[in-house]
Amino acid sequence: MSVNNILNVSKSGIYAAQNTLQTVSHNIANANTPGYSRQTVALQNAPLGLGVQINDISRQLDTLLDRRQELGVGELGSLETKDRFLAQIEQIFNEADKDGLSVRLDSLYAAADNLVDNPTNPVGRAEFVTKADSTARYMQDMHNRLAGLLTPVDQEVDVLLADVNNRLKALRDINAVLSGSGSTDPSADLQDQRRQMVLELGKLIDIQTLEVPGGGLQIMMAGGQGLLADSVHAATLVRSKNNAVDPTFPVAPGTPPKLTNFRGITLDDRDVLKVQGGALGGLLEIRDTVINGKNGALTQLEALADEMRYQFNLIGSTAVSQGMYSSQTGVFSLGTDLGLQAMSDLSDDPLADMYAHSPADLSRVVDGEIVFASGADGDHLTTISRVTVRKGMTISQVLEAINEADAVDANVTADNRLQIQAANGRVYGVVSDSSHVLAALGIGALFGGKGAGDIALNPVLADDSRQLGVGKMVSKKEDLNDPTRVTNVVFNDGDNQAALAVSRLRTTKFEISGRTASLTGSYAATVGMLGAVINQNKESLTAQQAAQTFIGQMRESTSGVSMEEELTDLMRFQRAFQASSKMVSTADELMQTIINMV
Repeated sequence: MSVNNILNVSKSGIYAAQNTLQTVSHNIANANTPGYSRQTVALQNAPLGLGVQINDISRQLDTLLDRRQELGVGELGSLETKDRFLAQIEQIFNEADKDGLSVRLDSLYAAADNLVDNPTNPVGRAEFVTKADSTARYMQDMHNRLAGLLTPVDQEVDVLLADVNNRLKALRDINAVLSGSGSTDPSADLQDQRRQMVLELGKLIDIQTLEVPGGGLQIMMAGGQGLLADSVHAATLVRSKNNAVDPTFPVAPGTPPKLTNFRGITLDDRDVLKVQGGALGGLLEIRDTVINGKNGALTQLEALADEMRYQFNLIGSTAVSQGMYSSQTGVFSLGTDLGLQAMSDLSDDPLADMYAHSPADLSRVVDGEIVFASGADGDHLTTISRVTVRKGMTISQVLEAINEADAVDANVTADNRLQIQAANGRVYGVVSDSSHVLAALGIGALFGGKGAGDIALNPVLADDSRQLGVGKMVSKKEDLNDPTRVTNVVFNDGDNQAALAVSRLRTTKFEISGRTASLTGSYAATVGMLGAVINQNKESLTAQQAAQTFIGQMRESTSGVSMEEELTDLMRFQRAFQASSKMVSTADELMQTIINMV
């Protein structure tokens, strides 16, 4: 071998050692950089005995671990987002501190028990009215706070969409750099940056990736719903013009889907997305399932409020106060047109503008009969009137039927409410109402409103608790030709039958949201269901965090920088550099000797 060859071989050794030392230094500098993959230099001998050359600078990877980590971040992002809002929902129900709705319902029943024991006690009536007011206010506050969560959740969806769009553009740009040259050995650092960007995107929205030749990467929605980004395209996710389909309500074939109150999400203005993972999927699940869904907290609270309002009002519609009544005004507005449609049809179209203000409980009206009794006082009820009601009647027809009775008159007040009054300055009471129309129209009602958001104590009772009906009238059926016909009515102002009926509501079961339970039991089931969701999410979050930590540790053992290994390599290649440098010195001495010999 000539001296020149020795110099060339030594030079290749110096270059190889330099590049390797540079890579080792790069590893040490990025030991704490998130997502950095340790780089190694692969050396190979140069042909014809010309020293050493660098074959490749590669990242130390375990592809399977990387894929598992990508899949896990989406679930983690969803669970973390849900945990944040579930904690707020749990605080709204506030049952853990023994200061929730169930406590107020129990207090209301306890006040009814006191009235059962002492129905003539004015203090007991005032206490019952106060407890009813507290229950309604608390339920209204729960509704407003739950509904109040929907807007910030939906606004956060918009923020996340903008963030996702920006990240997709950045991924497209970095993809173009990595795949644009067609190199089979793209920049290791850029690949690490791209992988970190993919992980951050995956925490926001459910994705799947596919590597393509030349260092490119295709990013798609999980389930193959559409391409999000590659080297030339970055998708745009925006709100659609139409509301999203409610995912919690199964739709029968041939029937239109149920829509939410929020606009859906489209991909490049053409495909409606069904987002299930990532922080975005978590937000949608909180909004459309946990709060607003078929079994959502707000839906369940609305169903409970509807049943509670109706059942208490049903008792109140045939209850009588101590002095009976000269007149009663319903708590509900009767709607825009009282004579256009049947009551049953009004209840079937609650969103139509013309009927938007119709009483909420008209769907409860059935074919039946109202029996009124009136007289000079409670001891002389001389007039008994029976009013036939059909659910196909309009509200105006019901008023006309009542006005045909001798015991009472009916009219509509200036603020569009039903008013019933005894004729000629007498007093009256409702003996029975098998049609339930009086409860639906708010006569004798304890609660007003159309749902949990506006449920409220009847203002008549707030002004004068003595108007509260505690007793019921007793009818005697003495007509042998018609056993159902009421022929005599008596009233004892110490009667407690209405209070007793309220007390029995504690254990009476109804059909509420597909389950048969008492009012308290239904609410307890809702709280239990919500508690199960919260606990399951916490457990899943803990498990997913542990899994991601474990995967991260395993990846770190493969791709992470070990300072011990790097220091060892540093010493090893430093010695190689020194040895190659020594060979240059030796070759130089040989060259000088040869020159001196000439």
